[in-house]
Amino acid sequence: MAIVAAFACFACKSEAPAPSRDDCRDASAAAASANVAGLVDPALVAFLSKARAVHLQADLAEGSGDAGEAIRLLEGLVRAPTLGGERPSPEVREVLADTSARLAELEAAGGDLEAARQSVRRGMTLATERTHYRGRLFEVLGAIERRDHDERRARGDEAGARAAKERSVAALREAVATQEEVIQRALEGGRSP
Repeated sequence: MAIVAAFACFACKSEAPAPSRDDCRDASAAAASANVAGLVDPALVAFLSKARAVHLQADLAEGSGDAGEAIRLLEGLVRAPTLGGERPSPEVREVLADTSARLAELEAAGGDLEAARQSVRRGMTLATERTHYRGRLFEVLGAIERRDHDERRARGDEAGARAAKERSVAALREAVATQEEVIQRALEGGRSP
């Protein structure tokens, strides 16, 4: 369970409701304590720490107005050899799916909608179950298609704008349905979302 808590650190940058930076430090400390107790794979803890450091570097680059550097850093994380190879652990898949969502947002903001779509598709291959991470990817895809709609409409491409709007609506509906399912499962399990 400490690894699940440690993963919360990577959600700190996402636009979805996320834990505070203090939560991240607490989760990292919990993971380190679990590692000392022999409960956690040291390679997994190292991967989680590396991913957090990459996201912090991307924060700094983005904060300095260098979105290109933030993209380069995040691409390095998602394109690196994956811990677990063809069968990464759920924690690794979740980190990489969340990173793919953040990468897609940066690519879309820079105007590269096709690269953003590819990042979402990559994330979807990792977040195959109906979890928060898959819902997040659909949310990002909906935003990408909305941006495409707006750009096409501004150019006078009404047919293309309508198609992009339909894709956006479909993706956002799926995001809502997925997150509602996640919330419902939590409520049925007696936990608050």
